[in-house]
Amino acid sequence: MDSTNKLSSIIGDRIISANSSLKNFSIRLEKTGVCLDAVDGPGISVRLVGIEDLGSEKEAVCAVDWSWILQSTIKNVSVQGAAVKLELDPAGPVVIAASNWQGSPFLSFQPYKAPAR
Repeated sequence: MDSTNKLSSIIGDRIISANSSLKNFSIRLEKTGVCLDAVDGPGISVRLVGIEDLGSEKEAVCAVDWSWILQSTIKNVSVQGAAVKLELDPAGPVVIAASNWQGSPFLSFQPYKAPAR
């Protein structure tokens, strides 16, 4: 199953918690967990996991406060190359993209904090 098909199953779900590290973005939804991992290429590997299998990554290099997306509903998901775009209501769009730095893949986030309103 490709990444788009995997992620289409989470449309309509609400975000309970989220955390990120240099190479991972994990979201706990009401019934499942989603892990987006930076991989060589660069690319993003998508995994749907049980809630109990979600770790709580604590990599201080890119600690992000994701509280602003909590309780948002996933309205749409699109995958284009090495980027995943989540349309969240009410938080708005979030793009998770993979890049390489010195030969090692990493994730970037746009926006990484709540947009000014």
